[in-house]
Parts: sequence; C-alpha cells; structure tokens
Amino acid sequence: MEAGRKTMGGRHWRGMALAGLAVLAACGREAAKPQAADLQRAETLRPADAQLARKYERSCLICHGNQASQAPLAGFAPVWEARLEKGMPLLLSHVRDGLNAMPPRGYCNDCSDEEFARLIAFMSDGGQGGAR
Repeated sequence: MEAGRKTMGGRHWRGMALAGLAVLAACGREAAKPQAADLQRAETLRPADAQLARKYERSCLICHGNQASQAPLAGFAPVWEARLEKGMPLLLSHVRDGLNAMPPRGYCNDCSDEEFARLIAFMSDGGQGGAR
C-alpha cells in the first residue's frame, strides 16, 4: 500500500507540474493587437479585381474592416495565422455554414467557393496578393 501511495503522489505532482507549465505557456502567448495604422488600412483595403472588390465591400467589409465586430481584421496577418493553419477546406466550410457571429455565406449569397477562397486569401495575406 505504501508503494502505491508514493506512485499516486508522484503522478499527482507530475500532473500538477504539467498543468502549471501549460498555464504559464498560455500566458506567454498574447494575441497580437492591431495598431491604429492596421485599423485604418483594414478600412481602406480592397481586392484589385473590381468585381471581387464590389462583393468584398458589400459583404465582408462591414465586419472585417471593423475591429469592434471581433471578426478577423482584413490585412492584419497575425489574426489569420491560426485560421490558415486549419486549411482552406475548413475555412470555406465555416464561410458556407457560418461560424459564431458570421452568418452562413457571410452575406454573399452569390459568391462561389472560388470567390470565397480569393476573399479569404485577400483578407489573410495583409492585402499583399492583390490589394489596391
């Protein structure tokens, strides 16, 4: 019995130590916060393609150009990194089906999957891939 208690105690402390390390690691990762220039840029960025820019202005800008909406800010790459790691198929699924406050199809009922992918790429790459 004594040996069993030592083992349990050791496991308990190891578990506590690992949990503590996980908390400390999470504390060290502070989310990037956009600065005033990032916010201004998000309000003025547009896709270079005129048709895509019209759809962006009509359907995406109201949230992705406004930090108060809590949507990922267009042109601010740090908030897109974790999303992009999940892959475009999942991002497209979130756009089609809606996620959190984003309605299904993101207010763009006439957008194709290809257009959604281009809009995601535009917003996530800091506008480097075709912004005007």
